[in-house]
Amino acid sequence: MVAPNDIPRLAEQMLHDYDIHTPGTLFADGLRLSINEAYLLQTRVAELRARRGEQLAGYKIGCVCASNQQSNGLSHPVYGRLWASEEYADAVTLARNAFANLAIEGEIAVSLRHDIEPENTSLSHITDAVDQVFTVIELHNLVFHSDHPRGAELIANNAIHAGVVYSRGVPPPETPTDIELSVVLDGHIVEHWLSRRWPDDVLRALPWLVAELAKNEQRLKAGHKVLTGAWGPPLTLDRPHSVDSSETPIGSSDPGNGSSRPRRHVIEHVKVGSPLLSNVTASIS
Repeated sequence: MVAPNDIPRLAEQMLHDYDIHTPGTLFADGLRLSINEAYLLQTRVAELRARRGEQLAGYKIGCVCASNQQSNGLSHPVYGRLWASEEYADAVTLARNAFANLAIEGEIAVSLRHDIEPENTSLSHITDAVDQVFTVIELHNLVFHSDHPRGAELIANNAIHAGVVYSRGVPPPETPTDIELSVVLDGHIVEHWLSRRWPDDVLRALPWLVAELAKNEQRLKAGHKVLTGAWGPPLTLDRPHSVDSSETPIGSSDPGNGSSRPRRHVIEHVKVGSPLLSNVTASIS
């Protein structure tokens, strides 16, 4: 437990560490928080960022799938803030040393055409508020210092969010439909989801987010973007990556004879694609 008057001091240190790409050193020094304290710390860091001129761009939802919750000792999703200074357009080249153990998630994001009132968290109301849909590459500083469970550290570190690369936006589907999404690393499909339903599967955590923000008198507003949550774990890029026999090279119809194809290297090209939506790419230098 920490005293309320400790939060401002801890937030200053958290933001300093984030700025110099060494996030979460307070946890390496033994800091442990409750979930509520972790959100208080995240909020205080956000206030510091706003005070120095950064613009809130929206929110991200994390840990929407059970496996990601379990890996962090949680039983619920988490949220973090998006910042305009960390938004990137398709085909961007990013410097690897601007991150700490850079990892990515491929997911779907939406932008909002009007505010979402906390009194109405129905999925239909939220779906009606969607202006555009994006495929995105979410960037993470995949660094943890706590032992399991580490959910509080995840939250305090803004759900380990470090930026997002957006595809061009497209109008949302007019009727319920299946969405396909793939993550491709250096030309190999490493994750592929079929038949994720719009809007039920894609937006299912947004009512939770609206309700959570309302607890602190916050709300989703017109123009905000929301990352709706990844369906798999973060994929690290800045340590050797092994491509196994289950990963199919783009343009190849033959995945091989089932034997392991060791190919260890540091990932340089990322693509997230959806036939119904659009593609987004990033190069890592």
